[in-house]
Amino acid sequence: CVNRGCVPSKALLAASGRVRDMKDAAHLSDLGIAVEGDVTYDREGIAAHAKNLANRVKGNLENSLIALGVDVVEGRGVLTGNANEVKDEATGKVYTAKDIILAPGSIPFVPPGITVDEKTVFTSDGALELPYVPEWVAII
Repeated sequence: CVNRGCVPSKALLAASGRVRDMKDAAHLSDLGIAVEGDVTYDREGIAAHAKNLANRVKGNLENSLIALGVDVVEGRGVLTGNANEVKDEATGKVYTAKDIILAPGSIPFVPPGITVDEKTVFTSDGALELPYVPEWVAII
């Protein structure tokens, strides 16, 4: 959820919400705020912010675990069936520990019958990489 999905998506939604709020002259006026000129945004800058935020959160989590004495191993692990063992799928190396945390992250859920083409129907992964901002979007 940190690397893809939750954190980057919410960063984009937060930025778009701020732009929307800054364009609401009546609401701003009620608060005693006036914006001179157009409110603009940089799509690439917002996407970079989302990626940087995800990287920062991931780094903070890793650093917290390391500070607690946890050995952090990045890879794809599978349980071996033996207590306290996990196997690295890529290298075949088996790790043994008293406690093991597998943090598989997330993948986008696509409802049955929906075809993702990353042109008109996107996953959150594809939406984060869009080279343009659609006129409208429905988030399910």
